[in-house]
Formats: sequence, structure tokens, C-alpha cells
Amino acid sequence: MITTLASWAGLAAESSGRPGPERTVPALARWLGEELPRLAAHPAAGELSKEVHRLATAARRVVSPGPTHRAAVGSCVEPGCDGRLVATTGAGPGGLGEIRCDSDGAHVWTEYEWSRLRRRLAARSAVRAGAAGSAPATRWLAPQDVSLLWRVPLGSVYRLASEQGWRRERRGGRSYYDEQDVRRTLDGRLTGRGSAAS
Repeated sequence: MITTLASWAGLAAESSGRPGPERTVPALARWLGEELPRLAAHPAAGELSKEVHRLATAARRVVSPGPTHRAAVGSCVEPGCDGRLVATTGAGPGGLGEIRCDSDGAHVWTEYEWSRLRRRLAARSAVRAGAAGSAPATRWLAPQDVSLLWRVPLGSVYRLASEQGWRRERRGGRSYYDEQDVRRTLDGRLTGRGSAAS
């Protein structure tokens, strides 16, 4: 990453007369972002775009290695849609995970939008539970689904379940965890409010 970004920074520094940044990925990326209008007009802009895309894809593979996985999420949250939501790792642009409705392809959320989608799913569940006049039914999540949806290594899922005392149910020799316990731990962890560590 440093070599590729530094070579583009060198090209931009030559044409702008501006001193280049220090040779770290954050400094190079920030500096190249500032130079983007000038680089976009350069004849090699297409090559820059390809190389940065390749770097981003390779970095995502390091963070999320392995084959593509699919997991059922639930009913679509869009009004009037009766489709089902399915999460898929590495299916979106640039290798991002996505959640897509099986009925309407326009109903899609990349991994950056998953926490917002989770809030909509939770709000809908709360409304349905209120309308029915009873507490919402417990939803049970397989460890693999927790790993996929919250982007936590599978080993950490088992560790967090034990440390945080997640309620569990055994079915067919497999453990499933209470979704509310998982959310309490991992939603807080993602926003820096939880006590769990990776």
C-alpha cells in the first residue's frame, strides 16, 4: 500500500510543486484525497482508480478472508415489500458485504449501512410486539450469523457469549444466542460504548 500510494503522491507532488506527505498509509491517503481534483485531470487517472480499488479490495480480504457466505436476516423493512433480506459477504461493490431483498433489488444495504438497518428491524419488531400486546418473541442467532452481521471473528463470538453471559438455546447439537444479548454487547462495542473487547 505504501509503495503504491507513495508513487502516486510523488507524481502529484511533481506536478503541483507541493511537498509530499510522510510515508504512512493514513498520511498518503489524506494527502492524495486533497490532490484528487488535480489527479482526476491527469491522463493516468484511470490507472490510479484501478490501483486504489485493487488495494481496497485486498485490504478487505485481509479483514474478511474466506469464501462468500449467506445468512437470512428477516423480512424486508421497506413499506409494502414482502421480500426476505439475505446478507452476503463480499457481494457488494469493492468486495463489501451487503444485505439485499430477494423481492426488490433496489432494497439493498452495504455493510456501512447495516447498523441503521438493524435499528429499523428492531423498531419494526417493537411496533409488532406492541400491536400484539405481548413481548416480542426471542430471536436466536447462530454464531456464524453473529460473526457475519457484526464482522466479528467466530472465535470472538464464542468468547463474548461466555464472558457476557448471552442466553443460549441448543438445537441439534448447535448453540444459538439471544439476539438482544448479542445486540447489547456488539452494538455498544461498535459505537465504543460497550465493555467487550475484540
